[in-house]
Amino acid sequence: MSNHNIAPQPVPSSPQQYQPQQPQPQPPQPQHLHTTICGIAAVVFGALGLVLSFIPIVNNIAAILGFIGVILAIIAIVGTFRGKKRGKVLSIVAAVLSVLAIVITLAMQSAASKAIDDSIKESKGIDTSQSSSSKSAGKSSDASKSKASEQKAQGEQDLEGDIEGAHVKIVSAVKSVNDYNGKPTALVTYEWTNNTSKNNSFATLAHPNVFQNGTELETAVYFDQPEGYDANSYLAQAQPGTAATVTLGYVLQDDSPITVDVTAFLSTDQDTKVTHTFTLQ
Repeated sequence: MSNHNIAPQPVPSSPQQYQPQQPQPQPPQPQHLHTTICGIAAVVFGALGLVLSFIPIVNNIAAILGFIGVILAIIAIVGTFRGKKRGKVLSIVAAVLSVLAIVITLAMQSAASKAIDDSIKESKGIDTSQSSSSKSAGKSSDASKSKASEQKAQGEQDLEGDIEGAHVKIVSAVKSVNDYNGKPTALVTYEWTNNTSKNNSFATLAHPNVFQNGTELETAVYFDQPEGYDANSYLAQAQPGTAATVTLGYVLQDDSPITVDVTAFLSTDQDTKVTHTFTLQ
């Protein structure tokens, strides 16, 4: 019986050849995307602002909540587009609620302001169903009417024109005596007609301002009343359709020209005014 040579198995030269095979790294598992917290907060702010926007006065807070909601909603929307969060629809809904809260608040405040303005006009006897401008009490030439119409379209009427509830004419502005502090003054004379259906004074219908060097002048107070000055004329009432004269004194800064502006008192349409610049003599 022959002996066959059996080839010896190779002996590993180093125990490192028997090290266990290292496990292959597994690909990272996709993380669960959570709904953005900004989106949830934006919905809360937007919904609360929307509810409060219908309540007068309180809706000032609603506008603030709406602005905060819009900012948070924008942050949430940006996060969803970058793929870091989910809840795109929630963020868009939050943005819509917040914008509605702002829009409704502005609309409600505008309506409330108009209601207050109409109430003030009605208390003075001004017809709110017509435009704020009334018919002129005096007659003028065709050229004057054309000029007045052009100035009225721009909101400014030179020397004479209509404001809410009254027709006003700035008659003159001249230097007068010193006031009780010894400061120089100017005496401004106004003529006005009550175009309302109730008794009113110049003070309740008109708001006169006098400017010099771009700043408003203070009303003068006299120890000795100058000639032509009537301290009570500003508050004296006139019946509907009646014309009256008002004189007011103003403390001057220097001898430079002054600009007289007359607008309607407590009116939202402050662009409509009667104005003129006088060189004092």
